[in-house]
Amino acid sequence: MPINEQHQAIQKILIVDDFEDNCLLIKDHLRNQIKCEFREASSGIAALKILENWCPDCILMDIMMPEMDGVEATKRLKSMPKCQDIPVLMVTAKHEIDSLGDAFDAGAVDYIHKPLERTTLVARVRSALRTKENLDRIKELNKELLQKKQELSSFSHTVSHDLKSPIVGAASLYDLFLYRINNEYPQLIEDESLKDILERIPVTFHKMIDFINTQLDYAEAGQVIRKLESVSMTKLIKKVIENFDYAEREGMVTFVELPEMPQVWCDPIRMLKVWQNLIANSIKYRGSKNPVKIEFGVEETKEALKYWICDNGPGILTEHQDKVFETNARLNYDIEGYGFGLATVKKIIEAHGGKISIDPDVSDGVCFVCELPHESVNN
Repeated sequence: MPINEQHQAIQKILIVDDFEDNCLLIKDHLRNQIKCEFREASSGIAALKILENWCPDCILMDIMMPEMDGVEATKRLKSMPKCQDIPVLMVTAKHEIDSLGDAFDAGAVDYIHKPLERTTLVARVRSALRTKENLDRIKELNKELLQKKQELSSFSHTVSHDLKSPIVGAASLYDLFLYRINNEYPQLIEDESLKDILERIPVTFHKMIDFINTQLDYAEAGQVIRKLESVSMTKLIKKVIENFDYAEREGMVTFVELPEMPQVWCDPIRMLKVWQNLIANSIKYRGSKNPVKIEFGVEETKEALKYWICDNGPGILTEHQDKVFETNARLNYDIEGYGFGLATVKKIIEAHGGKISIDPDVSDGVCFVCELPHESVNN
């Protein structure tokens, strides 16, 4: 809803006080200043009952009430998901000032002293309502942004997928064409200039397919595609290292022996992609290090498991460390790539409720730290 429409809307205010005269006074002060709808509750319990079926924009809560006081009522209503963002203003007598600390801890945002003064009451209620309006607008914009992001990801996936099929088909037709040329017109292959062109065509096809696969990987990275399961990270990383056997034989990389690592809740298919990209990144950007040394480790804290991968390559400058996780981020254009590898890793880790960072204390090479929660998360 546009902001100007929100300002014209009727604001809903819940007054919680066991003295009816106080409720009448509050309504009298506010009625001519703010366009609003009132509801009243004579106790904390009655207020919670009203909130089950009605969601106000602001709550004026007396502290001292029978059955359940205002502090306990505030604590309970803040535990209700739909009420967490409703501003609660405590209405308190001066001798109740000691209870304000507990009220703020429970979730109150402001207070008003008795006896009530019209100007102060109107000003503080208006301020609370503006805060609620702005928060609702931010939540609405975030929802729209998330929807557009999902639409863009879906569009990227669809376009990449639809592009891939005809290119793969064209590459297959070219293989057939080349087979016919070799068998039926071998004299054409003897022409060096034509031979060079014919050899360039499949290379171009493979580059296009590789780029599309990279786009598909990134588009799908934020989705956990299967139920999370408890996985041995040691076994998972060993499987990925086996894929780089050729790089070890060529003297490009050497792996330090893996330590025993604790189990982690994850989508193993997505997590394989994380380590595949991180290892490939270390090898690709090893500079003059032949071989580059790659080491893995883990640190377990109360909140999370921190898995790390370090190499002794040239490292990443501090001012570039935040940029490497962005899409199309390429710090070295002399090395072939598309700039999606680390962005894909970031999306996968965040889809698991975790985060990835570069350890700023490592100066010899680079150390990526993947922090994952102990328990599985709902994506």
